[in-house]
Formats: sequence, structure tokens, C-alpha cells
Amino acid sequence: MPALRLNFLQKTEKQLPHVYRTATVFCPISSSLFFTPQIKYFKLILSIIMHRKEETPIENKQVLNRQTSSKELHLISCGWEKCTPEQSYGPGVRRYYTIHFVLSGQGYFYMNNRKYTLKAGQCFFIPPVTSSLYKAEPSDPWTYIWICFNGENAPILCEHCHLTEETPVQQLNSVLPYQETILEMMAHPQLTPSSEAYIQSGLYRIIAMLEEEFHASYTTMESNENFYITQAVDYIKKSPLQNITVTDVADYLHISRSHLYGLFKKHLGTTPQAFLTSAKIINARELLTITDIPVSSVAFSCGYQNPFAFFPCLQKRNRHDATGIPGKISSCRGSSGLLNHFS
Repeated sequence: MPALRLNFLQKTEKQLPHVYRTATVFCPISSSLFFTPQIKYFKLILSIIMHRKEETPIENKQVLNRQTSSKELHLISCGWEKCTPEQSYGPGVRRYYTIHFVLSGQGYFYMNNRKYTLKAGQCFFIPPVTSSLYKAEPSDPWTYIWICFNGENAPILCEHCHLTEETPVQQLNSVLPYQETILEMMAHPQLTPSSEAYIQSGLYRIIAMLEEEFHASYTTMESNENFYITQAVDYIKKSPLQNITVTDVADYLHISRSHLYGLFKKHLGTTPQAFLTSAKIINARELLTITDIPVSSVAFSCGYQNPFAFFPCLQKRNRHDATGIPGKISSCRGSSGLLNHFS
């Protein structure tokens, strides 16, 4: 089609709904003959445009290029694509994280001198600055959705999802939730705070769904036991010690006290209660070393309601300590001095 005619049709197409509606309202076909040529003209243009639209092929790819502003985790782009046979990307390197979710068909993924054959229901992960290539299968080319992201928290979040260079391919329970979430994100391309909120929530939802799938599939393995221990220790260290009990730790991990006991004995060689007590004493040592807080206040902050119960534990722990804490305690050994220091 000549360029001038194509430009004319494109301009007319934009104006047509208003013009054709005006001609129909004010100049119906059954009305005055003066307007018959104009109506025929508009009908002709409409038929040409509709015919051209029918011949336009359906898009095989849609992309949302929208970088959100969060430093912790932000979107780079997301989209979907129906690939042609043997359609490929790479070898190439990106500066951000990418996850593809295979909706249908099959394909091949190459990274770190390894080849992976993927099918519907799987995802594959590409970390930053890592050369990779992926290619659609000739007889059954895949259709996939993808999401590209980056941020300060991206590395640890990908590890939580069990997506690493060593394990870049994972089997999913279903790709439908990921498809729905990414399509919902693509429906908000506007540069508005509300659109950014939709996109950010969708990105975190995808990470959360991947984390759930990972933990659900590793219920009795060694890696999951290490995860429980790490989470328990972090919880004890970061939470207010005066409120922490063994039951609190077990409830936080959604496991029984007996399960928690077995994990601590196996991996740390101690009991949860002994570890809690040790954590309280370590915290007390730090407070007594770097502050002038009374022992009674330190005892309370470490979970001891009765300072007299706290005193022997701390004394026993630091009997041979060289930090100066024993001297600080022994200076108030007398009954009156001890009571005054605990007041």
C-alpha cells in the first residue's frame, strides 16, 4: 500500500468514529439525497479499514517496560511471548534478574555449560552478568511469561526461592497464578503512584508464591532443617528477649516444641532452653560492659523478672571471664550493696 494512502487511512481511522457517527445521526441513509455521496464515502473508508484490520496478524508478544522506584526490589520489565519454532535469545548477558514461566510447549535453556529441557509448568532463572541462551523447540515451541527485576534484596530473595546458578530450573505446582499476576501488572502501565503500587505488590506476590512453593517441597530435607535453625537463631537475637520462650520460638516456626528440640540437639548440640539462656546472658554481658545500667535493669531487659535469679546465672557464666564484669558484680556482693544495685 503506498505510503501516502496508508497515512491517509491511519488519520481517517482515528477520526472515523466521530465523523461516521455524525453522518449517521444527521445524514441517515434514508434522508436527503444531498448527503448520499458523503455517507457512501464514509462507508467505503470504513470497509477498507475493517478489511485491513482483518488482515493484521495477532501479536505474539507484549511487554511492559516500567522500572519502579524501590531500591530494595524493583521491576525492570515483564511480558509474555508466543515463540515461533526455534526462536532463540542469546547467548547474551543482562544486568538484572530474570525469571521465565513456561505456559505451554517446550524449549531449551543453556547456562554455565549445561543444557536444560523445559516444558509447561516449569520456570527458569537467569542471574545478572551470566551468559545464557534459550531456544524454542522446533515442533512444539513454547509460550512463556517473564519478569525482570533488581534491587538490594533481590539476591537473598532469589536464594529463598531456591533459584540460583546451581539450581536455575524449578518445577511449579501451577503457572496460572504467576500468569494472572504478571498480566495484572501489565494492565497498569501508567506513570502514577497507584500503578506503581499495583506493580510492586505484584512483584512481591510472585516472590512470595515462589517462596511458598520452595518451602512446601522441602519439608524433611537437610536444607529445610538448616533454614529452621537459622530462622530460630535470628528470631531469638532480634526479638525482645524478655518475652521469648521456647514455645514462642516453636510457634514462630510453626513447628512443635519437640521438633524444635530435636533440631537444636542435632545441629547446635544444645537445647532450645539452654540456647535462650545463653543468649540472655550474652546480651547481659554486652549491656554491663558498655553501659552503666543497673544490674536490676539489665536483668529485666534480659527476661529475668527476679534479679536474684539472674545474679547467679551471670556470676556462673563469667566466673573466669576477663571482661571486668565479675568485678562489677562482686563490687555489690554485700547484702545492702546488692539490694541497692538491684533497686
